[in-house]
Amino acid sequence: MIRSCLTRMGPLTLLAMSLLVSTVCLAQSSSPGFEAFKHVRAAADDGAPDGLLRIAQTSDGYIWLAGDALYRFDGATFERIDWPQGAGKRHASPSALMVSDRGELWVGLRDTGGVAVYRQGALRDMHMPDPPRGLAVLAQTPDGTLWASSMSLDKRLLRRRGDQWERVDETLGLPRGYIMDLIPGRDGRLWVALSAENGESGTLAFLDPHATRFQTMPVTLSGRPKIALDPHGALWISDAGGVRMFLDASGKRAQPTIGFPPVPGVTRAAIAFDRNGGLWGTTGSVGIFYIANPHAPSARPAAQVSRFGAANGLTSDTSYAPFVDREGNVWITTESGIDQFRRAAAQQDPAVPPDPEHGLSMARARDGSIYVGSRRTVFRVPLNGRAAPVLTLRTDEISMCSARAGGVWGIEPKGQLILLQGARVQRFPGYPGGEARIACAEDASGRLWLAVASGALLWRDASGWHRAGGALAKLNVWDLTTTQAGELALVIPPDIAILHGGRLETISLKQAGIGTPWALMAGHGLGSQDLFISGSAGLARMRGSQLRHLDERRFPWITWVRTLQQTTDGKTWLFSRPGVYEVATADLNRAFDDPRAPLPVTKFDALDGLASTVQQGGFMGQQSAVGADGRLWFLNRQGAAFFDPAKLQPNKVPPPVTIRSLESNGGIWRDPAHVTLPGGTRTVNIAYAGLSFTVPQRVQFLYRLQGVDDAWVDAGARRTASYTNLGPGRYRFQVIARNSDGVWNRVGATMTFEIQPTFVQSWPFKLICAALLLALLWLAYSLRLRTVANRIRMRMAERAEERERIARELHDTLLQSVQSLTLRFQLAADDLPEEMPVRASLITAIDIADKVIAEGRDRVRALRQQQAGDLQQIICDLIARIGFGAEVVTATALEGEVRLLDPAALDEITRIAGEALFNIHCHAEATQVTVELHYGANLQIRFADNGHGIDPEIARAGGKAGHYGLLGMSERAQRLRGRLAIRRLPDRGTEVVLTVPGAIAYKPRAPRPWSS
Repeated sequence: MIRSCLTRMGPLTLLAMSLLVSTVCLAQSSSPGFEAFKHVRAAADDGAPDGLLRIAQTSDGYIWLAGDALYRFDGATFERIDWPQGAGKRHASPSALMVSDRGELWVGLRDTGGVAVYRQGALRDMHMPDPPRGLAVLAQTPDGTLWASSMSLDKRLLRRRGDQWERVDETLGLPRGYIMDLIPGRDGRLWVALSAENGESGTLAFLDPHATRFQTMPVTLSGRPKIALDPHGALWISDAGGVRMFLDASGKRAQPTIGFPPVPGVTRAAIAFDRNGGLWGTTGSVGIFYIANPHAPSARPAAQVSRFGAANGLTSDTSYAPFVDREGNVWITTESGIDQFRRAAAQQDPAVPPDPEHGLSMARARDGSIYVGSRRTVFRVPLNGRAAPVLTLRTDEISMCSARAGGVWGIEPKGQLILLQGARVQRFPGYPGGEARIACAEDASGRLWLAVASGALLWRDASGWHRAGGALAKLNVWDLTTTQAGELALVIPPDIAILHGGRLETISLKQAGIGTPWALMAGHGLGSQDLFISGSAGLARMRGSQLRHLDERRFPWITWVRTLQQTTDGKTWLFSRPGVYEVATADLNRAFDDPRAPLPVTKFDALDGLASTVQQGGFMGQQSAVGADGRLWFLNRQGAAFFDPAKLQPNKVPPPVTIRSLESNGGIWRDPAHVTLPGGTRTVNIAYAGLSFTVPQRVQFLYRLQGVDDAWVDAGARRTASYTNLGPGRYRFQVIARNSDGVWNRVGATMTFEIQPTFVQSWPFKLICAALLLALLWLAYSLRLRTVANRIRMRMAERAEERERIARELHDTLLQSVQSLTLRFQLAADDLPEEMPVRASLITAIDIADKVIAEGRDRVRALRQQQAGDLQQIICDLIARIGFGAEVVTATALEGEVRLLDPAALDEITRIAGEALFNIHCHAEATQVTVELHYGANLQIRFADNGHGIDPEIARAGGKAGHYGLLGMSERAQRLRGRLAIRRLPDRGTEVVLTVPGAIAYKPRAPRPWSS
């Protein structure tokens, strides 16, 4: 089947595939000993600086690199750190790095630059007096003393105590030679490795705490020696003679002697130890070397030294410094970049070659050993071992499946049937026809089933091979396996089938929602009888007669699962196109049973060491197996690989989180804690980092800007936050992160920044605007009030004119007519004799008419005249006119500066006051009456009594039906644009309060003349 598919692709596709395969093979051609590591490189064409000599990691998590300049690395970005403007040392490049006991980075410089410290976001000169031409090594002993060695033979060793530098190579009796290394011991001893001037030999010296002279050790060194302390405190030496332990952890000469020969071509071997005790070394010219277990004596020590160079993918064979970071990752600096080695989750077995054309086959024997077929060879993987060839085949194609009697079956097209049981090989006749095979399986009854390329089924028992008949002959089989009960399960798209003895059961997958089925996998949990069906759109589980599924809408990664394994530790491993997924079996079962249940998952892919994903379409049969040692083996395009769950080392170190910089308006603030930005700033860009280097691509971030973001912003792997349209004020930015294994640093990093307001954004400007606004509002209110007052005065003037007109009309018509009639009647009465009775009646009528004329003149006079005078006196006159009894005590009170009232308004006020006093006299039955006058911005008059009080319903209604006194008072108050409040007092009595706007009540003041 594979051959026919490739034929249809055509020659261009085959060429592309061959190039791809060769490229992948080249990239994975790791040297033996390095298979357990994932190698990641960053060369100059990847954006990394070249010529990197030194490497260090500060307590905040940054990795620092010394090359042509100083760089810091956060896992994603190489940031160049230059001297500040005006520092005067911009051309002094770094040559040595050290992290002090305070966590600060100290930098040794070339070109007589001395020493600098990175502090508060910038390099700061430490003012070393008379510095050497270049510094080679910086070190700090536990007492805080700083040591610096020169690259040359002058000023070889300098010491800094407090703030004072001193040259001490001669004072302390340092032996002759170039200083190659400085190592402070845990006990405070300072170790120094020296090379002779001719570079042929060397010396090992030490200075004890408080000692005044160096001492030398009786050891022969060669070439350019380097020294290092292992995790236990033992002292190791690396020189032209190789690598060896010199002193053990107790400070005694190592017994037995542990040593390893030098790598051919080595010029300078710097060494470091990883967290597992492995020894890593650079060579200066021929790549790097690695010793997995340097503490174990070996009869063949050279065999323990593994090498890795440019041919294996190292950025350069010219390697300088090894370094182990806080997460256990190993770093190598070279002349062309930087390389990282970390423990890989998945490892390829280098013994099993890839076969992209024909594919690989696999089966597990009852004893837990794994058999793999590739390139006409069968390999056996024993317990805790590596694959080794056990059988040579006649063809490149073989189907393999477990044998229930022990061992595994191997079936060759047009070849033989082979039973492998350890080293024992049994051969049987091959299946008839020789058609290309697909997969095989042995059921519980011992029948060996084989599916061939045409989709037909063959089976074999003690009597030989048979072609399936009946309903089985009609099937088009894509793949097959056996269930935990030993029954044969078949993929017959779009359905599956299970053979129960001689009965065939077809199971429709139409409602399962997993797309086209293409793989069957039996569950391996304790007592499990589950059968899993993988499809193009999901995964289904058949438990008994119940079929449930997970689809891509719920879990996008669940599609195209090629093989599945369940381990005794409660984990389920799913191998698919994008990678390998690990879930808890209990969570998987819960997800099948509950449509709302989550399914936490851990993904493994190329970042974890996968050289390739699992074999896909066209390669049928078993694709994964669990060995007796617990390792999960699976087949891929590059051969056979495995996971060792017992050795998986999750990264439990929370990632340090830092804020790298804040950028705004062309300015950059590095490592900001608080930044003050100028007025008018609207946009800021904040760069942050999560300093986890194991898999930096999987570091995830959440951030928020208080006052702007209502909740945390999920930034994913993005390492910048941008904000626009910011206004003046103080802001607080916070970011947290989690590493590749989901460990959160929830403290994170925080910074504040303040945007100063422009003048138009400042409080004085806002106060000025507020004052102007209030002034405008007051002016508008005053104009409005003046307009209303003028309108009311005009209406009252119109009323006054109307009253005068009425008075004229009364005087000129009615009164004059009555008076004229009176005169006529008087003449008529004068002509009548006195004794006539009618004369007396007529005179009486004339007298009454005179009284009417007098009253009419009074009314005309009242209409033509308006009130004037003191309001308090007018109210006193009203009280006197009403005539309260002697038992009633009346009082008036005055508050404020008395002002003249507008005559028209005074007239209305007087009538309201008269009605209020009249009501008190007639209805209150009060013994005390108080009138209070308040002259203020408004005129307020309060009438209060201690009578039995007004009915609340009448007060609420504003009057009593058929009575118009209160109604008239309200109407007059409305004409004055005033308020009339009538309420019953809590104790007893009634209160009437009249409030009239001052602009209407008061007579306008005469304008003041301008003073000279």
